[in-house]
Amino acid sequence: MKRRQRSFKGALIFCLGLSGCAAQAGNVSGINDAMVPHVAEYHFKMTHAEQGSSIVDASGVLGYRFEKMCDGWVTEMQQIMILQGSEGTPINSAYSMTQWEDFDGTEYRFRMRDYLDGTKVDEIVGKAVREDDVVRVSYEVPVEVEEELPGDTMFPTQHSRALLERAKAGDKFANDLVFDGSGDAPTNRVAVVISPRKEAANTAEDPDEIARTTFHRMNLAFYPLGAAENGPSTEMAVDFATNGVAQAMRFDYGSFEVLGTLDKINRLPLPDCGPQ
Repeated sequence: MKRRQRSFKGALIFCLGLSGCAAQAGNVSGINDAMVPHVAEYHFKMTHAEQGSSIVDASGVLGYRFEKMCDGWVTEMQQIMILQGSEGTPINSAYSMTQWEDFDGTEYRFRMRDYLDGTKVDEIVGKAVREDDVVRVSYEVPVEVEEELPGDTMFPTQHSRALLERAKAGDKFANDLVFDGSGDAPTNRVAVVISPRKEAANTAEDPDEIARTTFHRMNLAFYPLGAAENGPSTEMAVDFATNGVAQAMRFDYGSFEVLGTLDKINRLPLPDCGPQ
């Protein structure tokens, strides 16, 4: 069950990281045109469980904030999930992640905290910097350690930009190496199937009408670096709008499935950064 919780959280970061897709789009005006900084609320519920599944029920909520700063994008997530196993009491899992990524996709900072039944069980703090032919990752917590990743490794917003560009061009497939810094498998080979553009169908409370934009459904499979031969750790789909809003998300764990639905969303103001 613990591995499944981590897989869910890691996938969630990738999923919502899609909202930063245009952060690397180039000039400031292009970024402003493409992106909608916003704060949103989602709720999760189990939609299917096979007979014999170790998880018989799942529900939860997520608070999400995506904000443009003068030097990059800040993403904040706070999520609570209650997983009911086939035996024993429910597990109350709380999770938070803060990310910052610069507009050029050269530096990425992250902080993750993980709680079980109110007790902190994990914390990860670090940063990743893109150098000539490698991505150098430096962890500060829980231990100070460095690692090197291949030079073509993407950060979440950089990966998202590439996906949206491919969708716009009519491409149907993608396969990239992506690092997000979370959990036991922070680097994944992500295989993606991209749908044609679809009309929005969500019923979110949306006073600014930013969740009514057309979207592409992205079906993603995550293959942990160094263990791809074991198959994907998680499969999911996200309804990713052309303005950078995740309108819905679906997680398939084989024996059970979870649906995330957008409940509320509001636009955030752009920062006053002075003359550019």
